[in-house]
Amino acid sequence: MQIPIHLDRASSQPLQDQLFEQMRQLIVSGKLKPNSRIIATRFMAEQVGVSRTTVLLVYERLISEGYLETRPTVGTFVSAALPDAPVQKQPRPALPQESLSRQAASRPTIFNRFLPSPTDGAPSQFDFCRALPDSGLLPSKIWLRSTQRIVEQHGAGAADPLPPEGLMTLRQALADWLAARRGITITPEQVVIVSGFRQAYAILSHMFQKRGNRVVVESPGSEVLTHFLNSRGASLFPVPVDHQGLMTEYLPEDTPVSLACVTPARQNPIGGTLPLHRREELISWAQKTGAYIIENDSDSDLSYQGMTPSLAALDAYGLVFHVGSFAKTLGAGLCLGYIVAPVEFTETVIALKAMSDDGCSWIGQRVLADFIASGGYDQHLRRLRRTLIARRNCLIQALESHFGTPHLIGTDAGTQVTWVLPTEFPSARTIRDLARAQSILVYALPEEDAPLATPHPAYGDRVLVLSYASLAERQIEQGVARLARALKSAAPSAIS
Repeated sequence: MQIPIHLDRASSQPLQDQLFEQMRQLIVSGKLKPNSRIIATRFMAEQVGVSRTTVLLVYERLISEGYLETRPTVGTFVSAALPDAPVQKQPRPALPQESLSRQAASRPTIFNRFLPSPTDGAPSQFDFCRALPDSGLLPSKIWLRSTQRIVEQHGAGAADPLPPEGLMTLRQALADWLAARRGITITPEQVVIVSGFRQAYAILSHMFQKRGNRVVVESPGSEVLTHFLNSRGASLFPVPVDHQGLMTEYLPEDTPVSLACVTPARQNPIGGTLPLHRREELISWAQKTGAYIIENDSDSDLSYQGMTPSLAALDAYGLVFHVGSFAKTLGAGLCLGYIVAPVEFTETVIALKAMSDDGCSWIGQRVLADFIASGGYDQHLRRLRRTLIARRNCLIQALESHFGTPHLIGTDAGTQVTWVLPTEFPSARTIRDLARAQSILVYALPEEDAPLATPHPAYGDRVLVLSYASLAERQIEQGVARLARALKSAAPSAIS
């Protein structure tokens, strides 16, 4: 325990008096709280550089005046009842209005959008917004056994500095795995380990996007990404999506673009999977316009109907940065992802990664490398897919039972489906609010996405996104039934 005490040896005041007065102030101010243990005299003497006798005399004086008390065989503590009332912190003086304006300007409100939203109460039993699997689907026991084995075999490595680009064992395992599962032919040196998608976007946008640069985004698209790019001063160029993802015919041809951020495996949030011909058109467009592409590959591991080659596998020009994460398959708490960079940019990515942190978790990287190389990750994915497919089918059947045949998008991958509402139904946001009143959480596109929509086909306020990843089949059935009752009571003409 370190106590913030500094003795001035140039002062005319004796060191003993200085130590007494500083400890008394710490107690009276509340920084040392009643009943908290006080550091032993030997350690206090070592910390402040005085003799133990000096500290003993100070402690005895504090005890005699009621600031400290001794408890036999236990130690010395701050007294529960102090002789002086704690000093109340003075309120901060009000700033003049012009100062407040300057303060507000230095803290743009856009950054507040990165803060977690306050909850309306206890977590809902029917949360169709949570896109991450529940903890029961994660390989916790396997992970624990592997962790124990790794610590026993490589525990000494925890003391070594971490390479910013990640451990070579994990980079090699990922390079081999991506070659076999994604068709991406790379060397392990092209793989850079990051903490997740947000760090990947931060690194790559720092490389290619300056204030005012034009960036292509999907519309509707990721709220987090949109806010992040806005905070960097990007000029966003929204390209509409349909049931197959990004509509490449609306890509800008006559204006410079620095980056294009896309989700071809499963468009976020609508859910379309980008077909091969659009992927080829996107790469061809980037080659002609000089744009670089960030390929968010979040849902490829949860593809249920085969797999289209990734953009990185099709890229012959070195324009695609392939970004992946394990949040949806191994849990968000793992905080591990990766960037696959074209060869000529690898050193720059590593340099920027080194500027942003001291490396990702050593034990997490070791265990993940072992999990992938041993085939354990593939086995886990097979089990996870089976469970998620059963939950998806349960959700579809429940919707059919209560609402007839629903128009659904995004059923072939990921952890959620998009329900295009019938024209006679209320708006998606109205249904969202009705559901929330019944402790059901469903996702409707936020209103702020509307300005990003182009005049071309868009979904606006006519879709609900329903996740099935964290709900058991019984919960899914009950949640949809409750949603149907709430909708029928509020809009009986919408449901027969």
